[in-house]
Amino acid sequence: MTHENPYMTGQTGTELNILETLRHRNPLVICITNDVVRTFTANGLLAIGASPVMSECSEDLKDLIVHASALLINIGTVTPDKADYYKEVTKLAKDHEVPIVLDPVGCHAGAYRLSVVLDLIKTGSISLLRGNQSEIKAIYDALSANDESDNSTTGKGVDGAQIEDSAVIAYRLSRLINCPVVATGEEDYVSDGTRVFAVPHGHPIMTAVTGTGCLLGAVLAAFFSAYYPFKNQMPMAEFIAYALAYYGLAGERAVKECGIKPGSFSVAFMDALYILDDAVLLSKQHIRPIVVPDQLQVYFIAGTQDVGLNEDRLLAVVEAACRGGVTCFQFREKGTGTLEGKQKLELAQQLKQVCAMYNVLYIINDDVNLAIAVHADGVHVGQEDMKLEQVRNLVGHTVVGISIHSVEELHKTDVVYADCVGVGPMYATSSKSDAQEPCGPARITELQAAGLTLPCVGIGGITLDNTKSILQAGACGVAVISAIAHAENPYEAAQQFKGLIDSGK
Repeated sequence: MTHENPYMTGQTGTELNILETLRHRNPLVICITNDVVRTFTANGLLAIGASPVMSECSEDLKDLIVHASALLINIGTVTPDKADYYKEVTKLAKDHEVPIVLDPVGCHAGAYRLSVVLDLIKTGSISLLRGNQSEIKAIYDALSANDESDNSTTGKGVDGAQIEDSAVIAYRLSRLINCPVVATGEEDYVSDGTRVFAVPHGHPIMTAVTGTGCLLGAVLAAFFSAYYPFKNQMPMAEFIAYALAYYGLAGERAVKECGIKPGSFSVAFMDALYILDDAVLLSKQHIRPIVVPDQLQVYFIAGTQDVGLNEDRLLAVVEAACRGGVTCFQFREKGTGTLEGKQKLELAQQLKQVCAMYNVLYIINDDVNLAIAVHADGVHVGQEDMKLEQVRNLVGHTVVGISIHSVEELHKTDVVYADCVGVGPMYATSSKSDAQEPCGPARITELQAAGLTLPCVGIGGITLDNTKSILQAGACGVAVISAIAHAENPYEAAQQFKGLIDSGK
């Protein structure tokens, strides 16, 4: 049954033809890669429908770069001369606006490799960072100002161990270096600094075949260059997650064809990359959205009803709050005199642009149709709204939040379809006329003891004075309305909440 969206009357859904688009574009990917995998990388790019070219010197690259769609720098066989070359080509690619994918091979295993990677990242020219989870953790630890970071390396050679909280590290590192980050492992994670996705596909044999990891960097470069036609349909992180799913599915199909035989796998893998199409990629939920605790730390909720029904005032308050450090914003437009229809749609679109400017997760309250129409990052629904399964079926890989007030509600809620939870009201609040009786921070602890594992925020009557008790009860953050919307200086109010939470980490 077709779902009719009143905000999109007369519009037809666009087909998600990712692989078809990439193959039609046939992007030229310049590969500066390690000596071991050149042939494998070239064959892999040809199999996916891209055009590979290997380059070894700046004079050659100057001729090639004007035709390139993307550039891969893989430091697998780094030398001092190559390190200097990486810097030269990074500047050249930036001058020609060619996106750069950096594969920091083995940077967790040695100080020199890590220093080469950090120097490249600090140029501010890297468009996508792709490494295994040990490599990504090593880079994050080196760049993070957190003195409590564990700077030990956990990998051996260029292989890497599965690192706990890799999704969180990918999110934090993406925000730190201002580019998407891919962390591969038993489950792959990707973040663009706003959204986070997990991709469970692939097969362990892929780690036993030299070149599969390095080829992935080149494949991601090709996909990155093909993102533009889809930028209004999905965030970069989701697009890259599809690329990871495609790569992992090809590995799984190759194993089905040849069994667990490393030699045969290489041939079968190339065939699978060539054969797989969009129908296979989109046939199931091959990727899944994740909400990491950092995204919920300062969760600001507001609509025109909170700022005197003044649209310009709401935009100004939200911009100030985003600049001040809120990590998530929910557009909640409810009450007498609030916007509807086209006016609500236009304001929602403007608010999305504000949030995107600051990499703030953008959520729509209750209105699933509006969330779909503006391609919001997520939607939050209450117990009396649309059922979670139906919401998930409609919004796909969008973040889904749900309000839960009691253990009884938890047990009757299909939380498998949700990504995060709002618990409350913590304290008495005037922001919601239909609010239930305050339950206090203890309700968060009670729900978690009863089986709630999703990240959650406390909502209702939140102030700086009671924030710490909510965090101590087990919440990832606090959902704030009046304390920011009614503040004399929303920027400073948001900054104070963020500073308070950061100080308690």
